Amino acid sequence: MERKLKKETKETGITLITLAITIIVLIILSAVTYNLILGENGIITKAYEAKYLTELSEYKEELELFKAEKLLENNNFEGESLTSAYNSLIYNTQKEGETGNIYDVIKSLEGGTFDGKMEIIKGELLLNSQDMIEIRMAQKLDIQVNPYLIVDGVLLSANTNLALMDENGSLTIPESVRAIGEGAFADLYGLKTIIIPGTVKEIRTNAFRNNADLENVILMEGVETIGDNAFQDCKKIVNVELPESLLNIGRQTFYQCSNLKEIKIPSKITTLNYGTFWSCYNLEKIELPENLNTINSTVFWNCYKLDNLFIPKSVEYIQGDIFYNCTNLSNIEVESENKNYKYDKNSGILMTLDGNNIIFISSKILANNSTFEIPEGIINFDLRIKSYTNITKIIIPESLKTIGGAYEFPNNIAEVEVNKNNQYFSVEKDCLYNKDKTELIMCFTKNSTVELSSNLEVIKKYSFDQATNITNIELPESVLKIETRAFEYNKKIEKINIGPNVNYIDPLFKFANYVGTVTIDENNKYYTVEDNVLYNKDKTKIIKVLYEIDGKYTVKNSVTNLGSYSFYNQNKMTEIELPEGLKTIENYPFSICNNLTSIYIPSSVETILSLAFADANNLQQIQIDKVAGSIEGSPWGAIRGDRIVEWLR
Repeated sequence: MERKLKKETKETGITLITLAITIIVLIILSAVTYNLILGENGIITKAYEAKYLTELSEYKEELELFKAEKLLENNNFEGESLTSAYNSLIYNTQKEGETGNIYDVIKSLEGGTFDGKMEIIKGELLLNSQDMIEIRMAQKLDIQVNPYLIVDGVLLSANTNLALMDENGSLTIPESVRAIGEGAFADLYGLKTIIIPGTVKEIRTNAFRNNADLENVILMEGVETIGDNAFQDCKKIVNVELPESLLNIGRQTFYQCSNLKEIKIPSKITTLNYGTFWSCYNLEKIELPENLNTINSTVFWNCYKLDNLFIPKSVEYIQGDIFYNCTNLSNIEVESENKNYKYDKNSGILMTLDGNNIIFISSKILANNSTFEIPEGIINFDLRIKSYTNITKIIIPESLKTIGGAYEFPNNIAEVEVNKNNQYFSVEKDCLYNKDKTELIMCFTKNSTVELSSNLEVIKKYSFDQATNITNIELPESVLKIETRAFEYNKKIEKINIGPNVNYIDPLFKFANYVGTVTIDENNKYYTVEDNVLYNKDKTKIIKVLYEIDGKYTVKNSVTNLGSYSFYNQNKMTEIELPEGLKTIENYPFSICNNLTSIYIPSSVETILSLAFADANNLQQIQIDKVAGSIEGSPWGAIRGDRIVEWLR
């Protein structure tokens, strides 16, 4: 029995070995067969290669034939002017009204293998494909392949984004692009003309920002959105063609496009956002659409050459400071059917129809008087007249209830007179307050010190702008809140003493003012100052560095949070060292840190807010000691987009 069992076991072992050998042989044969048929040099692969080469060669021949025909028709035809895709056909000798598409150039393309993947740009074929066989065959024929980094239709920020620009600096975006990504063409040189087809629906934040050579922007019908700061600081732009399809223009889109001379706003735009044409110094003419509803703050600031404006009947809201420094604006026409605004040509005043708010006062009135009397009947005054330094006295009427802030008035104001029947304002010891003196609106003393009201709770924004000689500020213990830029620019302030009860200090309360020191009562539960740096009480958050950094700055090891604006306007800071243990970077901490070119983010950081690197104008590199994508929101407002973000793991 035992011998029989051993024999069966031996036979079974032989059988299993035979089976294993058979399987191995079959696998080898399968691999050989796969490579023979489907491998890189396989029969089927070779067949595809031959097919693709034939088709692509035919496309090239048809393209050359089309260009030859156009040259015969007109010897001024330039092959490099030819651009065509599935919704367009453009070339330099094109007849007026002539339309077409890529099928008019390459007739065999329609229905073929490459239909939907080909475009013609600068007179050359372009293939958009992820198929490696197609790519190899295109490259054999010197056909440009995937010159951009495009993900899900979004053209991302990459160093190759000028690959298709011609020698004249002209670039047409491929029709395969649905959105131009954040910072995609920011801070690039050589690009003079950009043509954006209608297939591109969105131009995202900072897309062309600080593009030093850009002169002409042509957006074709179909484009719907231009994002915030998209063309900011493009100082050579002279021409922008906006399509009727446009639905939204973002904040500061054309900020400091200082050579832009005229523009027509499309009919579907209902809102002009904050600072849209701010510092467009040469803007002479703008045509507002009939459907426009809202014009927000600072839209036309510093538009020195704008001399006339037509406001359509549809406009319902204009923010009061939109025309600051529009010194040549002398003629405003409000459509007669507008139910919200009126313009008096004799007085040069644009105001609300009810007479409660002034929107604009002509320079001819403001420039010739030392006293400015806010007209009786005005309830809200939010008009910036700061540049008229001839004005030294303000008279507040009985009717006035609110003032935008001290920033509305020139710094050399030395006197404020309040109508005795006014129920909302009071003046005491060269300070303008609300009636019960709980809010300081404007300190206009020209002395070195001031005695503030013992009732004071709120230091309003810009409130010490007019106190041009003040050196020492002692805030009363009643103060609870200090708003933005309260002590802005004042280079004579030696000391500011903050009491025990202040529970809110805006990080920009001492904007661009690095002179002197700030002290905080040791009993304050919310804030502390160490080495002239403002922290929260336990020093885990930097609120603001209060002195001017020169060179490198090292953040304390206790800090887990970089607060918003914490290093704002530190133009001499060249390097910052962040501690291991830092958790959060809030919005705008490095804005206008123009000598900061690189930053290293330690692995401990968990949260970076969406505008953390916004307006860090010269930031060229963001290194993050984490796995790619482990912190959401990249590039977090960085002007140059994702091309400067480097994940180190």
